[in-house]
This record gives sequence, structure tokens and C-alpha cells, in this order.
Amino acid sequence: MLATMHGDLGEERELYRREAMGAFAHEIRTPLTSIRMVIELARRQADDGEMLLDAELAEMLVTSVDDLQHLADDLQESSRLERGRLSLSRGPTDLSAALDAARSLGAPHVIIDGAAPAGLEGPWDAPRLVRAIAGFAETANRIGNGSGTIDFECERGEDVVLRFLSGEANETRKAIGADAGFAYFRSRQFVIAMGGTVECARGDRYCSLTVALPG
Repeated sequence: MLATMHGDLGEERELYRREAMGAFAHEIRTPLTSIRMVIELARRQADDGEMLLDAELAEMLVTSVDDLQHLADDLQESSRLERGRLSLSRGPTDLSAALDAARSLGAPHVIIDGAAPAGLEGPWDAPRLVRAIAGFAETANRIGNGSGTIDFECERGEDVVLRFLSGEANETRKAIGADAGFAYFRSRQFVIAMGGTVECARGDRYCSLTVALPG
């Protein structure tokens, strides 16, 4: 049976919340910095002191605003889930289809190398599972070896176990923290809400994420 996650409700839960907010605060600075740079460049290009956006700057601005919107949406969804204001569907969801959809979300900067058994379904919320898979792949690459490719494995027993691997295992040990990225904490929250568990083994340029989902 799946191990209960209720033990996380005390200090560990508060730790994850703090690290998640730290990750969010760090990541929101990137699009804000880009917007500030676009504004400065637009002012420099104008002769009359007004801002002038050429096609390249306009595209940069739109991309940065989109990134801000996605981060804000993710934070709002995370908050609603934590406050019990967001209901998850119970499937059934096909894991192979969810993996394919996650690949589309992660492309082109993270490649998920591996497959899920055909016809494997479970009581999972499809859109959230897709985003969780993409988020875990992003995390494994980010705090693993950063090659852009992560190895994906899937096993089925009483639970459905997914593994996201990047780099070679070694004797170093590192704690999970804000540098894992906001996607990790959001994805972990989704999995726990679906009745699953998440374990992270991290070393020097190595990351192994083990996700157990109720079968």
C-alpha cells in the first residue's frame, strides 16, 4: 500500500511551503528582468523619448508576460488546492497518453526518454498528471546533470511507480530546496493530492525522483 503522507503536515510541510515560495520568488525575477530590459531598449531606440518596440522586442515582451501569467496561474492553483478549493478528477487516465502529452509540454528543452506500458490506467487527474510528469522531468534535469535528457522508468505493482533519472548515482547527498524549481513543488503537491508519494534522491549532478501513484 502507499505510505501515508500525513506525516508531512507538521514541520516538513512548512519546510516545503517555504522552499516552494523561495523557488517562486526566484523564478518570477527572470521575466521581470526581461521586461525591464525590453523597456530600457525600447526607450533607447526611440528618438522622441517614447518607447519604440520593434518585432524582436515585442516578441520578448509577450514571452515574458506569458511567463509571468503562467507563474501566477500556477501559484493560484497551488493555493486553491492547499485551501481545499480545487477538486481533482479521479480518472480513469491513461498513463501512456499522459506521458506523450507531457513530452509536448517539455519540448524542446527536456527530452523524456522512456515509455509507459500500453493500456495502463489509474484514478488520476489527467491534466494535473500531465503537468506533474513534465514538472518532474524539468526538475530532474535541472538538479541532475543538465544534459536535456532524463531517463523515465515505470513499474506496476500495488502502486504505479514512476522514476525520473538524470546523471550517475554517487555518494554525495544534497537536500531538496528552492533551487529544484517551483515546478517540483507544484508537481509534488498534485501527486500528494491524488493519493501518491514523492521521494527525491539528490547528489552531485545526479537526481532520482520516485513517484508512487495509487493503481
